Amino acid sequence: MGQPATGEALAPSRSRRHYPDYMALPLPYSFDTSPVVKLILRGVLGLLLVVIVPGIGYSLLVTHDLTAAVSLLVAGLIVVYFGRLFLQNLVTSRGTITADTVIVEPGTLYGIQLPGPRGRFRVQQFSSVRVERIAPSGEVQHGRHERVTIIGCAGTPDILLARTSDDAGRALGQALATALGLPYTEQIAPY
Repeated sequence: MGQPATGEALAPSRSRRHYPDYMALPLPYSFDTSPVVKLILRGVLGLLLVVIVPGIGYSLLVTHDLTAAVSLLVAGLIVVYFGRLFLQNLVTSRGTITADTVIVEPGTLYGIQLPGPRGRFRVQQFSSVRVERIAPSGEVQHGRHERVTIIGCAGTPDILLARTSDDAGRALGQALATALGLPYTEQIAPY
């Protein structure tokens, strides 16, 4: 089985149980964890630019409804607040892993650099490949999610390689650990 195009491209049903040859992960491995963050931020920008700002203009210039304009302004401030939280806390990374090097750069959205590590690192600067298994809360009806991260030693950042579900992260993490000669670890993380 060949390498997936990106860290996000793993189908939800892929796991070692379904794809036992997934352990033979060819290098170089390309990853990109920015699509989810970009989707969220595009939604925030779309809401602001398509609904809130035109709504405020319409309320002030056409209907002369100050209450509606103020309400939309408050809604816009709330959207900006949550957009800023997403931007600060959702890290992106994209790059390539070879047998001896990890090249990483943060994602970009409309020319704006998103938060995330950047640089060229030797594989020896990493201590392990960790899979964080995230059990869904009682209200969520989807299965377990995973984050696959290569853990940096002192002075080297941790790099998120993939967001997966249904144990695909375990298979990917174990395959990467084997290919890079690093220990594999798992951790349960809060949703």
